[in-house]
Amino acid sequence: MKKKIKIYLFNPYPSLGGVDTTLKRFLLSLDSNFEIEYLSLKKAENFNKLNIKNTVIEASSTFKAFFKIYKIFKEERNKKKIFFSTQYFVNVWSVIFIKLILKGKLFIYEVLPVDYFKYHNNLKERIKNIILKIFVKITYRHADIVASCSRELSNGLSKYVNKKVFTIYNPCFEKKVLKKRNYKKGQKIQILNIARFESQKDHFTLLNAVNYSNLKKKIILNLVGYGKNLEKMREYIKKNKINARIFTKENKLNKFYRSNDLYICTSVFEGLPTTVVEAASFGMPVISSNFKTGSKEIFLSGKAGFLFKVGDYKHLSKILMKFYDNPKIFFSKANICKNNLYRFSIKKNTDLFRKLINKLV
Repeated sequence: MKKKIKIYLFNPYPSLGGVDTTLKRFLLSLDSNFEIEYLSLKKAENFNKLNIKNTVIEASSTFKAFFKIYKIFKEERNKKKIFFSTQYFVNVWSVIFIKLILKGKLFIYEVLPVDYFKYHNNLKERIKNIILKIFVKITYRHADIVASCSRELSNGLSKYVNKKVFTIYNPCFEKKVLKKRNYKKGQKIQILNIARFESQKDHFTLLNAVNYSNLKKKIILNLVGYGKNLEKMREYIKKNKINARIFTKENKLNKFYRSNDLYICTSVFEGLPTTVVEAASFGMPVISSNFKTGSKEIFLSGKAGFLFKVGDYKHLSKILMKFYDNPKIFFSKANICKNNLYRFSIKKNTDLFRKLINKLV
């Protein structure tokens, strides 16, 4: 009997976000010749009921976890074994422990731009990011395969680490979907945002834009997510009397895409946001901050959507007024976007993932 190819995926903090959905689609696209073990620091709820073993590593940090992962990988008798990891703070240790020490096959996938390192909340985070960025430059070139979720990210990372970086878009587009709700000029605007309530997603730019706008009473915000800024957001909404609804326990998102008029993404930085592509597949007009990386890529440099400078709530407010006055322009761009989503198709990008994985066998 032919022995299966063993793949270890290490994602320390699994959640229900876009990264985990991407990883899930990559792994489920592999055929029965592969045996997959998902390593994490907490249970991977998103992988329940799947034929994938989830091993929870008992460790207080990613770095400490690698001493146990080192042992697991070393003791695996299968000669055909591949280690797969994602995100800078994991990938650098993957290179050191799996590639440089154990000489194993390593595939790393990056979902954040190199610009990510300039964002920090305090001195400790700043120093940590400086060190991590140096480690990325030193280590990434040793990985067998490096890939990322957008072309702009791949180009920037490739220049920084002096190594070819493949682009595998988030496999998040399946088909064009017909929306039920049709917005008409002068109606109240149902605005949707789906994102973790964290500083990176910058919900306060959206809240500030609505509060600043003359359309405040004409806007209904629907915010879907969870995270540490939840209470601050609720306080702001209450204080400023914004018409907003918050949904914290929703994982079936199609009903939101169908029932809202406009999708807004206010992120400070991203790799390539899955929810924006999903919203566009429903024909929703999308307004997005011009974060690094992915927004210009999705919207064809503005031909397929409206962009505003990161954090510029006044500009966002003006775009909202433009939507209210002339929604036809927005739906025209939404149609262009919808017709160019094939780049993010599930099949196209999972096929590329399998092709690259098979290079390591």
